[in-house]
Amino acid sequence: MNAAPRVLVLAAGPGRRLLPFTRGCPKALAEIGGAPLLDRWFARIEALADEPLEVLVNAHHLPCQLAARVAWYERRSRSRWAVSYEPALLGTGGTVRRHCRWLNDESDAIVVYADNYSSIDLRRFHAHHVRRGAPATVALFRTDRPRHCGIAAVDDAGVLTAFAEKPAVPASNLANAGVLAFRPGVLRGLLRETDEDLARTVLPRLVGKAVGWHVPGFHYDIGTPEALARVRRLAAAGEIG
Repeated sequence: MNAAPRVLVLAAGPGRRLLPFTRGCPKALAEIGGAPLLDRWFARIEALADEPLEVLVNAHHLPCQLAARVAWYERRSRSRWAVSYEPALLGTGGTVRRHCRWLNDESDAIVVYADNYSSIDLRRFHAHHVRRGAPATVALFRTDRPRHCGIAAVDDAGVLTAFAEKPAVPASNLANAGVLAFRPGVLRGLLRETDEDLARTVLPRLVGKAVGWHVPGFHYDIGTPEALARVRRLAAAGEIG
């Protein structure tokens, strides 16, 4: 039986699209419904498995704020939470490559983009990944702005048949939700030294191999002030939990 999955939370980005908010606060700590966005991922990761997990959060922009919050999680968790500081941003591909051995040599790996507000159930997502047995599983959601997202197409069996980041001619409206799972050892053979962005270069290599999993409920990218304001309104009105 495989060990419990290890989890890498990507939270290092400077959040340039979210300026001026991110001048004083990391994007992952934006408050929604009175709590930092990262708290939501903390709760979902804690519910992922019955046994303690190992969780790593990467940090670059205003890292002391992220480190303080992760230390707060560590004190309240049965799992091990830690921060990996990046003096220079490595990109999503570079970060995963840096932690490849820790993340994926002996267990499944789950990679989470922290800048999303989602109803995703990570336990169900990982159970689907294990059940299907594909090298990788990509969480997907339906978007009304497919030219602004990483877009996948899947066949009747759920296998990815196409993937492109911000395509001029989208193949579907199924967007990358920023939650990925990999079987043990897959990342070692998948990643290349030139990979800086998972969505642009790594996910296209999984076409015909990876499977998609549709996120039930809601999923929002909070990458702009307008998107953050919208999610805050929905949360305040009780339309999303």
